[in-house]
Amino acid sequence: MRGVILNADDFGYSSEINRAVIRAHEIGALTSASLMVAEPAWHEAVELAQSFPTLGVGLHVSVTHDRAVLGREQIPELVGPEGRLGIDPFKTGIKYAFDRRTSPQLYKEMEAQFKRFAETGLPWSHADGHQHFHLHPQVWRHFIDLCDAYGVHRIRLPHEELRSHLRSGGDRSAANAAALLAFRALRKKAIRDLQSRTRNHGKRYFYCDRVYGLMQTGNMNAHYLEQLIPRIAGATCEIYFHPASPHSRPLSEQTTDAYPDVEAHALMTSDLRRRLFEAGMVTGNYAQVESLQRSSVNSITTGV
Repeated sequence: MRGVILNADDFGYSSEINRAVIRAHEIGALTSASLMVAEPAWHEAVELAQSFPTLGVGLHVSVTHDRAVLGREQIPELVGPEGRLGIDPFKTGIKYAFDRRTSPQLYKEMEAQFKRFAETGLPWSHADGHQHFHLHPQVWRHFIDLCDAYGVHRIRLPHEELRSHLRSGGDRSAANAAALLAFRALRKKAIRDLQSRTRNHGKRYFYCDRVYGLMQTGNMNAHYLEQLIPRIAGATCEIYFHPASPHSRPLSEQTTDAYPDVEAHALMTSDLRRRLFEAGMVTGNYAQVESLQRSSVNSITTGV
């Protein structure tokens, strides 16, 4: 059997998102969540996660768009007067690439986020980045150094196929295709770095063969998933969602508390696990899927 992680991003952003995440885990198919430790509801998210130890929780590192842990006096090149990080991802990415003043401040802010997560006492499930900005070359080197420092070896590296997306009825956008190509190149660069660290320092890392959600962000609806599941490639896979997030599409004009949007509804669909199982996949969090992969590799190696 292949392993699939069903992850919710932006855990801790708001109470609405927190409730949707826990409901989708307790009743639905959600197995994992990525925590934002600088947002207003992050304390509540931690308390909820402590009551549901089967929910794998990792760090959702933020260096764009949302709040920072540190104040403007400590990271003046990263945040504006309201303490928010750069809203425009393109302009922010250019600034990080060419403004040398940002690099030490990026490390300082990211270290504060890693430290805050570690202090929650939650087991480290994984680490990833808001808007996948952990793959930005100037962010990545700090990100992976901090992962090593905090003993985090499970990392999201986005990778999905345009053909599978389109044949599943996915959103058609030139921007999506451009983002896909950009992140594919960044993933390859990150993998080369991980392989080098493994050879030279004996580090061990885990990342999924496929990660779906980039090209359908905000609209990972039940119909799209139904069409995508038979097309999922790789031995390990992550599908990520944004239940109850402001940018997720509403389920209808008369949404209910149980299903605030199409992504929350998809995770609560009663036959989602069955469809995955029939396609040869079992659900789990990052640790469980990594364990499944390693046991499969060991079985092949030993001939069991």
